[in-house]
Amino acid sequence: MRISRRDLNFLLPAMAAASARAQQKTPVPTMTSKAYPSDTVPYKGDDKKRSREFFLSQTHGGFKVEMHETNLGPGIEAHPPHQHIHEEIMVVTEGSLEANMDGVKKTVPAGSVLVFGSNQPHNVRNPGTVTAKYYVIELRGTEA
Repeated sequence: MRISRRDLNFLLPAMAAASARAQQKTPVPTMTSKAYPSDTVPYKGDDKKRSREFFLSQTHGGFKVEMHETNLGPGIEAHPPHQHIHEEIMVVTEGSLEANMDGVKKTVPAGSVLVFGSNQPHNVRNPGTVTAKYYVIELRGTEA
C-alpha cells in the first residue's frame, strides 16, 4: 500500500489525537485544607527503605503537587540516578543524605533542604549509621 504526503496530512493528526486520548491520566483531586495525622498514613516497604504518600492533588489552577516521606537505612540508596520533568524539594529531618546532583555529590545533615531541578540527573543515599528520614515535595505541574 502506498501512502501519499496528502494522506499523511490527514492521518498523522488523527493518530496524534488518538494517542493523546490514550495517555490521559487518572484525575487528581483538587487540594483542600486537610490534616494528615502521622498515625493514619501507612508505610510501604521494609526497614531498609520505606515510604508513605501523604497526598497527590492539584491546586485550583491545575498545578499538581505530591508529598511523601521516605526512610532510608544506613548505606541504602533511594534509587539509581534518574531525571524527570518535574522539580523536587527534599527536607531532611533525621540522619544525613548524600545527594548526587548531576554527578556532584554533597552530604547534608538533618535540617537541610535539597532542590532537584527539572531534567537534572539526581539521587540520594544514606551515608550515615542511622536511618535517614526526609520529606519530598514534587512540583509536578499541569502535565504530570
